[in-house]
Amino acid sequence: MNKMKLLGSVAIIATVGVLGACSKDQLSVENSPYDNCPTHLPQTGPCEELKEVVEKNANSVPEWMLELPNEDEAFYSAGTAVSRDMQLAIDKANLAAKRTLADRIGGELSSQIKEFVIESGDMYEGDIITLDVERTTKNIMAQINVAGYKPSKLEIYPLGTMYRVYALLEYPIGGANDILIQQIRKNRALYAHVRSSVAFNELEDEVNAKRERDVEDARVIIDSAGGPSVE
Repeated sequence: MNKMKLLGSVAIIATVGVLGACSKDQLSVENSPYDNCPTHLPQTGPCEELKEVVEKNANSVPEWMLELPNEDEAFYSAGTAVSRDMQLAIDKANLAAKRTLADRIGGELSSQIKEFVIESGDMYEGDIITLDVERTTKNIMAQINVAGYKPSKLEIYPLGTMYRVYALLEYPIGGANDILIQQIRKNRALYAHVRSSVAFNELEDEVNAKRERDVEDARVIIDSAGGPSVE
C-alpha cells in the first residue's frame, strides 16, 4: 500500500514537473525576441539581422521617392517593387508608378475643367453644365493614357536574395493638356460654355502651338532623311 502511494506521489510530481516545464517553455516563447519575426522564417536565432535589413532598406529610400519633384512642365510619380528577378522588379515598380500617374493626371484635369467652367460663368447655373462637367471628367479618367511618360530615375538595391527597385516617371504637361482639350471639344455643350474662358483659350493656344512644333520637328527630320514631306 505504501508502495502504491509512493508510486502515485512520484507520478504526480512528474506530471507537475512536465506541466511546469511546458509553462516555462511557453513563457520563454511568449517572451521570445522572435515575436516580431515573420512566421515563415525559422525561429532559431535573434531577429537583429532582420531588423538591420529593414533599417538598411528604410534608409536607402531615395529622397525623390519621399518628395516628388515639383515642376510646372511635367507630372511625376514614383513606384517601388520587390522581386527575385531584377527585370520583373523594374517592370512592377514602373507599373505602380504608372497607376499613380494616371490618378494624378485625372485629378489635375478634373480640377482644371471646373476652374474653366467657374471662370467662364457660374457652373451651378444649370444642371446640364454640371452633368457635362461630371461626364467629361469621367471620360478623362477612363481614357487617361500615360504612354507619353518617360523614365526619369531608377535605383536598384539588394534585398537579401531579391531586388528592391525604385522608379520615378515623368509625364510632360503638354500631353495631359492635349487629353483635356480633346475631351472638352467632344462635349459641345461644355466646350461652348468654357471657350470664353481666358485660361482655356490660353491652354488651347498652347496645345495648338505644341502640335505645330511637333509637325515642324517631324518635317525637319524627314527632310534630312530624304523621306516624303509632312502635310
